[in-house]
Parts: sequence; structure tokens; C-alpha cells
Amino acid sequence: MSPAAPTPGDFLCLRTHLSDKTVESRLERTRVDDLTAGEVLVRTHFAGVNYKDCLSILGRARIIEGFPRIAGIELVGEVVHSAVTEFVAGQIVMAHGFRTGIAFDGGFAQFARVPAAHLMAVPSGLDAWQAATLGVPGFTAGIALDRFIELGLTPERGLVAVSGASGAVGMLAIHILARAGWRVAALTRKMALEPVLRALGAEEVIDTQAATAPLRPLEKARFSAAIDNVGGDMLGWLLRSLQDGGQIAVVGNAGGNDFPGNVLPFVMRSIGMFGVVGNASWPVRQRVWGRLAGDWRPDFLALAAHVQTIGLSALPDHASAQLAGTTCGRTLVDLR
Repeated sequence: MSPAAPTPGDFLCLRTHLSDKTVESRLERTRVDDLTAGEVLVRTHFAGVNYKDCLSILGRARIIEGFPRIAGIELVGEVVHSAVTEFVAGQIVMAHGFRTGIAFDGGFAQFARVPAAHLMAVPSGLDAWQAATLGVPGFTAGIALDRFIELGLTPERGLVAVSGASGAVGMLAIHILARAGWRVAALTRKMALEPVLRALGAEEVIDTQAATAPLRPLEKARFSAAIDNVGGDMLGWLLRSLQDGGQIAVVGNAGGNDFPGNVLPFVMRSIGMFGVVGNASWPVRQRVWGRLAGDWRPDFLALAAHVQTIGLSALPDHASAQLAGTTCGRTLVDLR
């Protein structure tokens, strides 16, 4: 392990404040003693930028619990100091879930104090950048795949649809599923990205605007399973398009919280629907991260072109663009 990084007198963070019902995020200098409590001090290397983070720092949704707060629901970094034996200086670790960046200060700072119960070592087979590239989006895709297998689905059943295919969850889901031997249909509004999505492993690329226009009680049974990042009309269409015994993992709501639906897919095709959140139990975390570092491990050279790194100062503008749907792929804040 590398030598522990020095603890600074002060360091840079993006802290989110609430004043007169207005949310404002601004770059500040802060100190370790000003962070929320935790037994392990981590020098942050990378913090992934998720849809929820963008909502938080721009005040577009009530996500943060208690202000001021350093947002960022995930981080990967190096242990500087640990008050527990489970973690040692120089170890590469990661945190996500457990209300990180919500009730506890999160990843958008050069240092974080993390409760030991919220922290895990980066699995063997992944370095810090690779773990951050996967992050919450890759873990979300992994949980969905893990659950499909638990429910008895196999690659032989047919295509798995992935909506929001140009986003971080979408791209990682396509690639992870394909690497694991599953056939994937990518659903996107951005058909100019078809070559990119096929290169990541999609067997089919479907224009969602054309596909979802008709509103039938049941659609053609096209997919054995689906991972839906969008919600809204897309979720309704996917439910109506599953094969008998199909399963759908609901992981996002960028297209809205409500969706059109009826009972026919459930009573005539016996489909199932379940939600995925990144705050999974430790047995699930260890199992899914073990497979992401092992037999589900992506080709990171193939993913690298779709991973953007930005500085902390660029984060607010990037968040606005991500919420507007003008970004694609995975974005990491580089805090090294």
C-alpha cells in the first residue's frame, strides 16, 4: 500500500447551503473538524456524479437532510487515518449508500470522514479509477442482474431491454450484461449514438420515441427482462412489452414518477417488477462487487472513452447539463 496522504490544515469542498428557502452550492475551504463524524478519514480520489447529486446541489429536489452539507452519494479514496482495525492507512476504499451526501458529508470534498460501518475496501481486481467508473451506476446494474439470476432468468430467455441507454447506468448495464453473456437491446432517444451502444455490447438499438408512441393494453412480447432508468411512459411501455414471466428492474425516474399501466401484463403474462437502490445489505454488496471485480468485470479500455473527469469547480455547470439531458456516459470529479 502507498504511504498515507498528509492531513491538510484546510481543503476544498463544494458545500450546499439553505438560506431563506433557497439552496446554494459554493466552493469553500473547510477543515476535517468541520466534517460529519466518522472513524475513518479518507482522502478522496474520485466522486461519481449521479442524477441525485445534481438534484441535490442545485436544490431541484428535497434530498439533503440537514444543511449545510457536502453532497456526493459515493466516493473512492485512500485511508489517511483510521480509529478501527478494519481499515488501515494507505488502503483504497469506497463508500456509497447509507445516506452518504444526504445525512452525512459525502464525496464532493478532497477529504471525507466516513463511519467505518459505511465503508468497504475496493475489491481485488479493481483500482480506484475502475471502482469509481463503476460506482453506483455499475453497482445498480449489478444488483439488477443478480436479482434476474435469483429469479431464474437466463440469457437463453432472450433480449434484456435497457432504457436511458446513453446515461451512466445505461451504458454500464449494457456492457456488464453483454460481458456476462446476455443479449441486450438499448433504448435511446439519441440514435446518433447507435454505433457507440453497439460497440458496448448492444445487439439492437431501438428509438424510444418511435417505439413507445402507440398505447396498446399489451405490446408485442419482445423482452425477457428490462432495466428501466427512466420511469414515466417508458416504464409503462416496457411493462407491456415483457414476455411471459419477464422481470423489470426499476432504477430511475428521469422521465417522471408516474407511469401509464394496466393489469394485463401481470395477469396475462405473469410479469414481475422490483425496485433497485444503491443502499443494499452487506451480503448483497459483497456478492455484487465481487462479481463486478471478477466474472462481470467490464473492459475498462472500452469504457474509458465514455468516462469524463471534471474538477470540483466545474460541477455545478455539469449538474445543470446532466439534468437537462445533454450529457452522456459517466462523469467523475477528480479530487486528487
